[in-house]
Order: sequence, then structure tokens, then C-alpha cells
Amino acid sequence: MRPGATKRITISGTVVAFLIVAGLGNQWVFKEAWGASSDRDEWYMELLRFLSHPLWIADKGDLGDEFRFSFTTRDVTSGYVGIAVLFVVVAAVLAAGARGLNERAGGFVAFVVGWFALVLGGALHALTVFAIAYDQAGRRHEGSGFHSAMTAMQAGALFGLLTGWLVGLAAAAGYAGSRGAAGPIGYPPSNIYGQPAGYGLPGAPGNLGYGLPPQSPHDAPTAIRPAGPPPSAPPRPTGAPDTPPGGYRP
Repeated sequence: MRPGATKRITISGTVVAFLIVAGLGNQWVFKEAWGASSDRDEWYMELLRFLSHPLWIADKGDLGDEFRFSFTTRDVTSGYVGIAVLFVVVAAVLAAGARGLNERAGGFVAFVVGWFALVLGGALHALTVFAIAYDQAGRRHEGSGFHSAMTAMQAGALFGLLTGWLVGLAAAAGYAGSRGAAGPIGYPPSNIYGQPAGYGLPGAPGNLGYGLPPQSPHDAPTAIRPAGPPPSAPPRPTGAPDTPPGGYRP
């Protein structure tokens, strides 16, 4: 696993998910997709309805009376809570998936993980909004509560399926960008003699545990002596005996 890859993948994927929701889930795109329009039955308007699924409302009064129901404070609150859940899920899935990447297929796996993160986040966003804004009178949903919840989750998952590849590309780019920050891979740091750091020194700082044999004294570099005559013995003190004292035995 490359150093810093988890952080890069998580941040880049979450930022792209934020941009998608901010650009497509606002009330103005929602109003254009679902309002009265001459081309509302065209295929691109149908696509726009799916893309504007994670709705956030800044001014509920701006939506007017173009819809069969009026938006309440609970609708606005559920939208923001659901979007927060979406971001948390995307970041958590990206961080968890990035920990299992390897060098051989890391970029492709990061792409798949990013795509799946938004699919799961969109489904849980829809379920959160449904749980907060749903009422027993069936103001918006027909059928049983379970059927309505599954229908809402399908819409959220479809939003992630249509736009999650952008998060996947961001995650793959974040993984690719971690290569330059990590530096060369597979070579332990060495000292000035070309040996790995901590070579032969148990417990030394930088000993990476490569199982190298202990270094013998003969492997150490030869000391370089300064030029000049070899050092002579110190002069004998005056009055020192030339023979060893009595009783000395070699």
C-alpha cells in the first residue's frame, strides 16, 4: 500500500461527490426537471430527474405551486440530513476500500470502490429522507411503507449508478497521484557505504528487518592514516631502570 494513498483517495472522491450533489441536486435543477415544461417528456428531462435525486433546498418558497404538494420544513431537514449521510458513507467506503489496494490493480480497484461508494451512499440517502419525511397518510408514496422505502432506495442507487463513475475516476486519480509522493518503492534506505540502514546492528534506528547477516569487523572500511612517519614510542623518563624490577618473570 502506498503511503498517503488512503487519504488522497478519500478526499478526492468525497470532494467530487460533493460537487455532483451541489451541481445537480439543487432546487433549481429540480424545478427545471419536474416543473411544467414543453419538453418534460423528452429522454434528457427524464435523465435530469434521476440526476437531481439528492435534493437540497435553499428557499422552499421559490418552488411555488408547480407541484402537487408543498415542501415543509421536515422535507428541507431530511434533504440535508440525507446528504450528510451520503457524504459520510462515501468517505467511509473509500477509506475502507483504499486499505486493501495493491500495486498490480490498485487504480482499477480504486475506480470500482469509488463508483460503488456513491451507489451505496445514494441508496442510504434516499432511505434516510424517506424515514424522516414519510408520513402515514401516504402524502407522496402509494402502497405499503416497505414498498415505498424500496422504491426510494432504487431511485437513490440509480443516481449513484449514473454519476458514481466520476467518483471512481477521482479515486483512481488520487491513487495514481500517491505514487509521486511515495518516491521509489522496493529499495530500503542505505548508508554512505551502500549498505542498508542499520545493517548488522540489532535494534539500531533504521533497521528494517531484512534478515541480513551480522556485520563482521573485517567488513568495516579500512582506516586511513595521515601521511608522515609512523609514531614512535614515548621517550623513557630520566633515571628509569633498564631492567625490570626483581621478581619479574616474563
